[in-house]
Amino acid sequence: MTQPDIQPMPLAGEDDRGSNYLWECFRTGTFILCYRNAGSSSGQHYHQGNSDYKNPEIMYLLSGTAELHWCPLNESEIRMDIVKAPARVEIPINIWHQLIAVTDCSFIELNTMDDVMIDSVRVWREDFLAGKR
Repeated sequence: MTQPDIQPMPLAGEDDRGSNYLWECFRTGTFILCYRNAGSSSGQHYHQGNSDYKNPEIMYLLSGTAELHWCPLNESEIRMDIVKAPARVEIPINIWHQLIAVTDCSFIELNTMDDVMIDSVRVWREDFLAGKR
């Protein structure tokens, strides 16, 4: 089964000032910094792989907690994972997904708005579920 890969970011150091985490980025360019209010929803789409930066989609949850709801297009059960910052989330193509902010949160998407426009197929959750019956 193809599924999202959710990994906590590795702790590099911690002291009375706070903590440091490591992250690798092989992508360059302009990325999207998002702030979401608790209870809000993002996504409700999947990617076909038309954009290199959406194949796979990579995001870093920087603060807060979110639910990642997801389902491969050839399946009918929507699954849910809790993502707690700091975490790296990788979503392969052809997986419908929706991010719901449990708390106020922020994340970086390693793609551009153009990538979103050329490689996001919007399917509202209700329509996605209706199509699986």
